[in-house]
Amino acid sequence: MWRGKDVALLAEGILWGDPEVPVQGCLLDSRQAKGGEIFFALPGERADGHDFVVSAWRAGAALAVGDKARWSSSVKTHPVAPVEIPPGKALVLVDSVPRALRTLAKAWRERIGAKVVAVTGSNGKTTTKDMVAAVLSRRYRVCKNLENHNNELGLPFTVLNAPPDTEILVLEMGMRGLGQIRALTEIARPETGVITNIGTVHLELLGSREKIAQAKWELVEALPKDGWAVLNAEDRLSAEKAKDDPHQARFYGLRGDWMNAEVTGEDLAAEGVMGTGFSAVRGGERARVSLPLPGEHHVLDALAALTVGTIYGISLAEGGRGLEKMELSRMRLEVRPGIEGSTLISDVYNANPVSMQASLSILKERAGASPTVAILGEMYELGEDSKSGHNRVGRVAAGLGLSSLITVGALAEDIAVGAREAGLAPDKVNICATREEAVEKAVRVLKTLPAGAWVLVKGSRGMRMETVSGALQAGDFA
Repeated sequence: MWRGKDVALLAEGILWGDPEVPVQGCLLDSRQAKGGEIFFALPGERADGHDFVVSAWRAGAALAVGDKARWSSSVKTHPVAPVEIPPGKALVLVDSVPRALRTLAKAWRERIGAKVVAVTGSNGKTTTKDMVAAVLSRRYRVCKNLENHNNELGLPFTVLNAPPDTEILVLEMGMRGLGQIRALTEIARPETGVITNIGTVHLELLGSREKIAQAKWELVEALPKDGWAVLNAEDRLSAEKAKDDPHQARFYGLRGDWMNAEVTGEDLAAEGVMGTGFSAVRGGERARVSLPLPGEHHVLDALAALTVGTIYGISLAEGGRGLEKMELSRMRLEVRPGIEGSTLISDVYNANPVSMQASLSILKERAGASPTVAILGEMYELGEDSKSGHNRVGRVAAGLGLSSLITVGALAEDIAVGAREAGLAPDKVNICATREEAVEKAVRVLKTLPAGAWVLVKGSRGMRMETVSGALQAGDFA
């Protein structure tokens, strides 16, 4: 726990109000105050946090951090406060609120002394982060990012909200360009880094897979000399870069396409509606794991988590018990009862060609002989791979013999093109411009199919495909 004067000193700011006010935790949204937090008045696209400083205090925040430039006249006439500060509250003005957030997060991480495991990758990083936390929680007090708060705001927010007794921070790191992961590692200082894979997500921003690999590898480069890189033995670029990297690495995988895997998975089998059983193997150690998620790609994520566990002294069996009770972030492979007696798979948080093909495979695997409907939205940030990436998804959909394919948005029309080219009957392919149109089409399609159909809804975050899955669950467009 800090005092107001500590925050001002660390952030190199000007303090008004109570210098002794105790603070712990932070807020970026004044409505989420529970009591005693630091509210960071960040400028946003739709609102300026400075307009909510008073509201944050009223809601329970103890201290607000604002920008000197916003109240420049008050700074010049210091010690006159720019706003009326209630008793027992404080205000700190700094040169840059985002920089103060990062500085304070770094200081808090140093103060609590928690070890840090960082996770990045083109696919599966949020699920892997959740799995790593589940494994490590068997023995340690763990704090992780909520959802995918993995950027220059979300990561320091997570760190600042870590309880003082946190032993391990599990931090997902996202990136949209070179240097961004490096900047996050300067806050987090990870000792273990996981790269799930290096794919074509963000190709539009970086131009090539090699540039994407360079950006992701910033995590490994930031590890201490005695740190551990946990890498996918089935990812070519990870294997190639590891050969020239001095850090020690542990590889995991099902086949070990590019490297020998230290932790492997065998004997995969579907369990229940959406579970997967597999045997985790490391040398002479073997443990049967019941994963509450479907698909081979999730077994790979689980192997990454179990590999991290081995670094921290957790056996495969103990780690497996953690995975069996894991909590998955929202909007990922949520199974719900749908309209017309259907079963709905809502996997709407994000999408790229690899994850969309994996979700299609899960749809077909779990549906068995039942009818299958896929409602697929656009995939963003694929750059020059956009047309071919969407087309590949369509070809996979055709190969699975879907009962109906519904695409949403202009980019997704290439999914429909690929499906038709690969032999899916034209009357089974439906192109929709909007989510509303897709819902109407899906309702009509489901009325023509036997009860028991399985429906997959997936698309990039910007498509907001949860409105589609919500409508097909509730029966009206939300």
